[in-house]
Amino acid sequence: MSKSLPSCTWKNGYRAPAEHEPIWSQQQYFTGPKGELSHYGIQPENDEVTSTAENSYGRSRLRTWPALYNGTLAPGGPPSWWDPAQEVDVIICGAGPFGLEMAMNLARQGISFRIVDKAERPCLSGRADGLQPRGLEYLESWGVGTEGAEEGPILNSTVLYRNGEKLLHGWSRQCDSRYKGVHVITQGQVEKIYIRDLLRHRAVVERGATVESFKVQEGQGSDYPVSAIIKNLKSGKTENVRAKYLIGADGASSKIRETLGIPFDGLATSCFWAIMECEFKTDYPHILGFNYLSHSEYGGCIVIPREQGQTRFYVQITGAMAEKVEAARKASRRSDDSAVGETQIHDHGITPDEVLEHLNKIMAPWQVEFASAMSWFALWRVNERVARTYSSQDGRVWIGGDAAHVHSTMGAFGLNSSIYDAANLGWKLGLSIRGHARPDVLLPTYDCERRLYANRVIRTSGANLRFICNLKLPLAQLRGLGDELDAHDEALPELDGTVEADRRFVSYFFRRNAFFLMGVEGPTVVSAICPEMGKGPSAPEPAAPSSSHPTTVANGVRAPSPRVCLETNRTGYLYDRMRGVGRFHILVFASDLRGPARERLAHLCQFGLGDGPSGFWARFGGSDRFNLLLITKALPHESRQLLLGGGGHVVTGNTARPGLTRLADLATMVYDDRAPDEDAHYTYGINHARGAVIVVRPDLMIGMSAWPEESECIKGYFAGFLNEVNAR
Repeated sequence: MSKSLPSCTWKNGYRAPAEHEPIWSQQQYFTGPKGELSHYGIQPENDEVTSTAENSYGRSRLRTWPALYNGTLAPGGPPSWWDPAQEVDVIICGAGPFGLEMAMNLARQGISFRIVDKAERPCLSGRADGLQPRGLEYLESWGVGTEGAEEGPILNSTVLYRNGEKLLHGWSRQCDSRYKGVHVITQGQVEKIYIRDLLRHRAVVERGATVESFKVQEGQGSDYPVSAIIKNLKSGKTENVRAKYLIGADGASSKIRETLGIPFDGLATSCFWAIMECEFKTDYPHILGFNYLSHSEYGGCIVIPREQGQTRFYVQITGAMAEKVEAARKASRRSDDSAVGETQIHDHGITPDEVLEHLNKIMAPWQVEFASAMSWFALWRVNERVARTYSSQDGRVWIGGDAAHVHSTMGAFGLNSSIYDAANLGWKLGLSIRGHARPDVLLPTYDCERRLYANRVIRTSGANLRFICNLKLPLAQLRGLGDELDAHDEALPELDGTVEADRRFVSYFFRRNAFFLMGVEGPTVVSAICPEMGKGPSAPEPAAPSSSHPTTVANGVRAPSPRVCLETNRTGYLYDRMRGVGRFHILVFASDLRGPARERLAHLCQFGLGDGPSGFWARFGGSDRFNLLLITKALPHESRQLLLGGGGHVVTGNTARPGLTRLADLATMVYDDRAPDEDAHYTYGINHARGAVIVVRPDLMIGMSAWPEESECIKGYFAGFLNEVNAR
């Protein structure tokens, strides 16, 4: 949200502008007929300047609600029910997107935590500008997806000009997610969604506070080995809080990362972006779409349509203006400051009018003018870095978000990567803390999976940056990823000034990275939670289900979410039955519950879901640990009878096996009633004569797959990192 909401009325059943003051500000709506006052009264509001940089329209202001969003610094103090403990499972340092997302994940698993942040309130304006479809899928699994998707427009078209030559103009690539493409939303709105969610979970952000120092003392009887000094920045008071784990979510200049001595590998470029957000007037015909414009002399710019009729311009600063920024930056830097991880530059000495003049040189022959006060104005230096490790050697301190990786604005990876980091680490930390998993096996997979993804982000956004900004720079050299770096190399643009070379790069880049830019594609890493399938993700896709694999979907990738029928009166997506953060989803593909697949399903019922030695269900926690889904081509009115009746037993030769009553008791039904060329069985590449069992991790990634009769295989997978219920 860039502007305060106007006064509205729903008198006629829909929102329309109102001429009177909003009723939330009128005392009469909080007063009874005899003058008695309601317990809930008029809430305190602030009117805050969103940008200190001015244009001819003055300064933009935004209404804020400190009692709701400012945590412990709320006008009346924190809620009466808030009682911070001296010993908690997790301390989170930083309440930006990653810190808040970790808190949401932990809250949903019953993990105790405290979350502190130096800022007095959440992000007011600007910063992150969009949610990828994969990011929204995670928010949906946490229960807040529609809030994120309904704030601003979806980016439906992409236009790319270079030196006045149109290289690309068409529909933005979309994916099979319910959210299709990138949705525009400001970081402040996202943080407010998170903060309201945490309040519903009895959690409050401790504002104006930080982790001053910490130490880890492992030893016998040490249930809380992390000791952290939390300092109130206003009063100077300190508090010693003990925890099992510490999360560094304190941004690009992370003190947690620096205290651990973790190198921040990569490079700091000489590329500066000025970012302007307000209403504009222009004769540029594609202003309502997503745009790249590049000029060989003046640099590049990015155009993003925003909510409430505003537009964001990212403008590359070049020439004399870039020299001015660099000089101001060096003059304002103290000798003990570190430039490692530096992104935003506060003392830059340039104005919105100067940036607008430069923008018009890039945009020529079109012209742009201001049409409102500036909602946000900032200057950023492109830093491309990935931490060499995401944890301390003892595994008690972990980092994520900007503390772990920084990169250019190209691709909207900042906010979205923080979501992916939290979705990956959250369930692993939760299971480890509750004693359900072996932390020495499970937690290190966060580091190897997410650091390799960050490497791909650095290379993808870096190659695009070099093309748009005409930068002849090598890609950042990262370390600690072994041979995996070679598998995710990225071709750089030729930058020889020819249209042919430009077109080749654009064609290559979007063909290779279209789905990565939506978050639905990414690198995979073989581990205990992602075993080898026998073929890499780059191998050709088989025309039919492989004889050796129950599904054509590879381990370690996003679990597809096709359209399905959820019950007789409701359809939706498969993910509608896969919500939450702490359980594995066991997808049992059962064809139509008839034919040869039925015997295999009966084997799963008796051995995999039973209490015998090969069973995994009860051994590892039952419905507390697993969400069992039975996906069938049978219709709702047929399924119950087929599960409970239909002969009751399946007889093969002289062997009688139980029917499918165990599935009827434990599983949630999903009806795959669409045509064969668009149903879930086709999406997952299922053999109807054999069926399949697919394990989806809590972060909605494929863990492994097995035939229904391979209960030992499924048990072996979980035994690799989970603790048995009776063994804890």
